Amino acid sequence: MAAFILPFLTLLLLLTFDINFNQISNPVSFYSTDDPSPEKSDTLNTEETVLIRFGHDAPQFWQVVNDGVMGGISQSRIRPLEAGHAVFEGVVSLENNGGFASIRTRASQPVDLSEFDGLSIKAKGDNKVYCLRIKTVENGRVTSYAWEARFTAGSEWETHQLSFADFRPVFRGRNLRDVPPLNTAAIFEIGLMIRDAQQGPFALEVMTLGVH
Repeated sequence: MAAFILPFLTLLLLLTFDINFNQISNPVSFYSTDDPSPEKSDTLNTEETVLIRFGHDAPQFWQVVNDGVMGGISQSRIRPLEAGHAVFEGVVSLENNGGFASIRTRASQPVDLSEFDGLSIKAKGDNKVYCLRIKTVENGRVTSYAWEARFTAGSEWETHQLSFADFRPVFRGRNLRDVPPLNTAAIFEIGLMIRDAQQGPFALEVMTLGVH
């Protein structure tokens, strides 16, 4: 694991899905706010490594994508908190066939996480169910569909460990079949989403996202 920890790169937020890669680059990592070169001891615990810290500058690295792309009116944002972490918050509306809110961030190059078992997120919230979503590179292009795993954010801080085996392929809320296996050697995008008719206000406080 120690060999994996490289200097963390600033993210390039690319707004198009149709990105062509001639080849997968050497393993890099996602960003770590407020600490561009973490030490090897910068871990969630002895078995987890931090990829992303949600510090005061977190909003500049995350793009909001709500159901407005489909005509909905849900709203969300990510903002820093005085305590030193951030909150993903907003209101989900089911009007106009809407019903989801999300944020996402992309690495400057595909990230090789194949030596790890899954992703970990330290969060607390409102007892609602959230989706941790990832996109990968297949055949030189970022997939149009995502892989997602769900967790329930209780009112106390908890580190949710989500195995890569628990991620399922989805596209516009529909489960997919007949897609290639999850390519953990070329992860390019990570996101958070609330959906499944959970209308009304929501708030998910997030501290770190890592691998285990």
